[in-house]
Amino acid sequence: MWRLTQGQVTRIDMTQYEAKIGSVSQVDGLVSGIRRLHVGDNLEVMRRMEGGTVDLVYLDPPFNSNKNYKIVFRGPSVLKPDAYLPAFEDVWIWDDVSEGILDATLRENRGQAIAETLTGLLKVVGRDRLMAYLLNMTPRLIEIHRLLKSTGSVYLHCDPVASHYLKVIMDAVFGRDNFRNEIAWCYRGGGVPRRNFARKHDVILRYSKSDDYTFNPQYGEYSDASKALVNARGGTSIDGRERDIERGAHMPDWWSDINSLQTWSPERTGYPTQKPVRLLERIIRSSSNEGDVVMDPFCGCGTTMVAAEQLGRSWIGIDVEPMALSVLRDRFRQGNLPGDFAVSGLPSMSMGDLTAWVEMAKSDAMRFERGVMSMIPRCVPWRNRQDSVKGMDGVVSLPVALGGKCHAVVRVLGGSAIDVSVFGDLRGTLDGERYEDLVAGLLVTAHEPSEAILREASETGEVEIDGRVYPRISIVPLEELFRRTEQNSDLFPLK
Repeated sequence: MWRLTQGQVTRIDMTQYEAKIGSVSQVDGLVSGIRRLHVGDNLEVMRRMEGGTVDLVYLDPPFNSNKNYKIVFRGPSVLKPDAYLPAFEDVWIWDDVSEGILDATLRENRGQAIAETLTGLLKVVGRDRLMAYLLNMTPRLIEIHRLLKSTGSVYLHCDPVASHYLKVIMDAVFGRDNFRNEIAWCYRGGGVPRRNFARKHDVILRYSKSDDYTFNPQYGEYSDASKALVNARGGTSIDGRERDIERGAHMPDWWSDINSLQTWSPERTGYPTQKPVRLLERIIRSSSNEGDVVMDPFCGCGTTMVAAEQLGRSWIGIDVEPMALSVLRDRFRQGNLPGDFAVSGLPSMSMGDLTAWVEMAKSDAMRFERGVMSMIPRCVPWRNRQDSVKGMDGVVSLPVALGGKCHAVVRVLGGSAIDVSVFGDLRGTLDGERYEDLVAGLLVTAHEPSEAILREASETGEVEIDGRVYPRISIVPLEELFRRTEQNSDLFPLK
């Protein structure tokens, strides 16, 4: 059940790896401004940030859709039917944790308007999954209000199912007088219901923190009829006012000129609910200036970060999923954007952070495995179920065969040492006929492998690719993986 770590309303003790703030790039003060990805619960991250430091917030949280979502990765073509991971469960329930959040939010004295709004909604909505969703959003919206500068704005992306409830909460947090727009983002594509009009729009609620806010008007193309009228009247409209046809018409609060991403779009990363870069570019241009700080607390595949980077803004992204780092790195690489951004919430792959990774492997094996995969260049996660016992966690192209068909299985083990069954799963995947392009295997472990396992790995033989010989299965302890990463050497050692 997706709760955005909903129990973390008050501070809790953190393990060593969670308290450790590492930087993948080893850079904190970047010449180009703030460029940072936080991997962790956005409520906890925002509570640690200094107030009044952000110019613009865009958030696209779960929509209370009661659906499970998965990340579909574009990896080697042979894996396309199976290359995905669960992303998040947009499923909510009312339970004792929800009661605790309600009590804590009211006890923290966030203001009479917020308290009355929550208690009123509770009477109208009741103690159900919608109220649990709204209750979890409330402290996050409170933190966003605190982080915004007085001239700042927030764009909350939601759908018509919950938008009216969220607007009531936004009124309480930001003030009704600071409501600026309800933007209808209209799009095409998808299915058509038999008993309803096709729902083809999302709602974006725009609020400012004060009356003194940044806004840069945006313009769209005039209709052919309007162009003909203005041209016929010598550059004026029917009301006698001059119109700049080349500049275009002032943008209304319904946007139908930016379509949603279709499955065939080259912009697609495979991330669920991904939004087009053009949509974020419009929002960022409208409510920020070059050098301003843009934040996305549910950044997912990093569309906000890509748009902010392209438009010369500083940016802060937050996501609970470690694989967000891998996806964002890949998007920056493909877009020829600077890849040296700072990362907090995961230790770096330096020897100094080795202990923190080992601690993570002991206390949260799944986070460890996804974190390690996000650090391996060109590694595409592969699992059709999160709990499946497969011989692989990911696939990576061999360095000597980039652009070719030769790929290697990646398996990451955090919670336990390598045993015969794990090794057998990996070997079985390589020996199987289904994936003929998988020619080698890499087993990354937080523990030193036993002599028996090393001997069994060596007995699996070798593979020759383009005249270079590799072990068919390489077992790489975490320390060795760090060393090869620092030296920028092959993850798969030559024989």
